[in-house]
Amino acid sequence: MKNFEFYVFVLVLVSLELIATDAQFTCFRKYRERKGKEFCKGPLKNRKKFNSPETCCAKKGKGFAMSMVKLGGKNKFQCMSCSVLKKTTLAPTFPPTPEVTTGLPEWGRWNPCTVTCGYGWRNRYRLCDDCDKNHFNYVQSQPCLVNFYCPMDGNWGNWMGWSKCSADCGGGTRTRVRRCNYPPPTHGGKNCPGPGVKEEPCNEEPCKVDGHWGSWSQFTLCSATCGSGTMVRTRTCDNPPAQFGGKQCNGPPYEEKRCKNKNCPLHGGWSMWGPWSECSVTCDTGVVTRTRTCDSPRPLFGGRECEGSATDTRDCTANKQCPVHGGWTSWTLQGRCNAPRCETGTSIRSRSCTNPRPRNGGRPCVGRSYSRETCVNDENCPKSGEWCNWNEWSQCTATCTGLNSMQVRQRSCQCPGPQAGGSECDGSKYEARECVNVQPCNPYGAFVGQRGRKDEDSYSTSVNTTEDAGKNDEDMKVVIS
Repeated sequence: MKNFEFYVFVLVLVSLELIATDAQFTCFRKYRERKGKEFCKGPLKNRKKFNSPETCCAKKGKGFAMSMVKLGGKNKFQCMSCSVLKKTTLAPTFPPTPEVTTGLPEWGRWNPCTVTCGYGWRNRYRLCDDCDKNHFNYVQSQPCLVNFYCPMDGNWGNWMGWSKCSADCGGGTRTRVRRCNYPPPTHGGKNCPGPGVKEEPCNEEPCKVDGHWGSWSQFTLCSATCGSGTMVRTRTCDNPPAQFGGKQCNGPPYEEKRCKNKNCPLHGGWSMWGPWSECSVTCDTGVVTRTRTCDSPRPLFGGRECEGSATDTRDCTANKQCPVHGGWTSWTLQGRCNAPRCETGTSIRSRSCTNPRPRNGGRPCVGRSYSRETCVNDENCPKSGEWCNWNEWSQCTATCTGLNSMQVRQRSCQCPGPQAGGSECDGSKYEARECVNVQPCNPYGAFVGQRGRKDEDSYSTSVNTTEDAGKNDEDMKVVIS
């Protein structure tokens, strides 16, 4: 019943607005409600205005509005659903106000509405300077509607009860929630500030922990190095230790067992040093040695070996120097060719027996101290030139293939160049070809037009043609002499 009275009130205000201002409405093709928000899309007939909501909704309209106010998204506007007209009775009609000629000044423009959204009032005054603007003959008021739906910010509801603690002891958490529904945000209103979930610790008192034994340690060494003794191993109540009133570990913290060594270890001892040996060389410097053995006594029953070296050495000197055999040095560079210009002759290279020199009766070097090699005296001899590598191809002379579409490259006879009267390189210095990767001038790839160059007769036609099975193009190469 309250909703019905509200819709009737809305239609009354809209009707008064139409009567007083002859207002016009924008009609929309679509009306939507999503996530608590209401909006319209698609104005009808290029945003043509309608005289009343009934006229809009009687056609294809689904919603209407007195002004087009965007709601942030593309093609979204504030509006009122046409279903409002179906849920309410028709607004009351009022007879037109008769025009009374009173001789009073004309009315001025209406002031802005007193609200920015929803329903308010607006005034207008007669255009006069010395009249009482508060007199009813000089002031006129009427209701106004701006943006039928006002934004309403959301507000939190009450906190719900705490959840069960996640742990019985040792520290847990519990949560409680609240909802943004008192009221929820509507018509573009703001969401509730702050979190919707609260968490706090609970049952923080520590839990009882019973003690458990850790692993046994390794047995200790026998208490006697030889004969009978004992070995011990231990464990501790730390896996975990008893805490917060928990029970201690059951059983002893240590364990013993008997051990027996039949024989005690006997460590080894060195014998006396033996006599010195003869010198290790018969010339220059050598060494003499003497030895001892670990048998006084020998190590028994796990006894340690003797410490130190079983051998002792020192330098000794013979009564004469050792012979040094001779060794060749490296060969020298090949000498000058002993021959007339441009003819064959010989050149000589040498080496010496000084690496090292023979001494103290050492053997001399074996072999010759010089070597003859056949050579050609090419000093100032004529040498023919050699071609260098071809340069890159030049840019194409045309935009399509034909006689005028050419690319040229060249090379030089300088790798090396002719020397002492030698001949020039054999072959052409220049090379030309038909452009590649260029569209043909006609569908058959034939030459079009004339070359039109003065030196056309200087071209020698060395043409290599390669047919491309896919495109039927021709690749022509011309060598320029």
